[in-house]
Amino acid sequence: MNVHLTRVCATLHRLTLGVCLSLLVLLLFSQVAIVALRYCFGVGFLELQDFSAYVFASLVTLSIPVALVADRHVRVDVLRERQSPGLQLVIDNAGIILLLLPVFILSIYLVYPDIAYAWQIREGSRETGGLGGVYLIKTLFPLSCVLMILQGINSILLRRAH
Repeated sequence: MNVHLTRVCATLHRLTLGVCLSLLVLLLFSQVAIVALRYCFGVGFLELQDFSAYVFASLVTLSIPVALVADRHVRVDVLRERQSPGLQLVIDNAGIILLLLPVFILSIYLVYPDIAYAWQIREGSRETGGLGGVYLIKTLFPLSCVLMILQGINSILLRRAH
């Protein structure tokens, strides 16, 4: 079970990291295009601006589990640097069990009605003529929560194995 979960989590991490890198490139090119079109040619495309906003929202949302796996998430390093590795392990595991898991499980529970409604009405851009598909972007939030839960559990299991 642990080995299977570890493989699944590693695959999901690689996939999410690849998506994040692709989104970063798309964000860069879309922003450059927006600026070039507006300031060089005096043309603005609402669809391109929506696209850029959607890409940014997706990138931020999917970067959260990637940061957890890379151990780049926020913590109070001023206190951590003075702690023994054993105490760091206990605090990290307690943080996952007492904070990460409940917060992300609760987040999924609380956001579900909004996501279901967004899918029901096929929510689109607030701007007239903007892109549709806001409901797809909103769906990334619970997906990111599930990835965080899986990676948190996997992190505890991996630390326990070592």
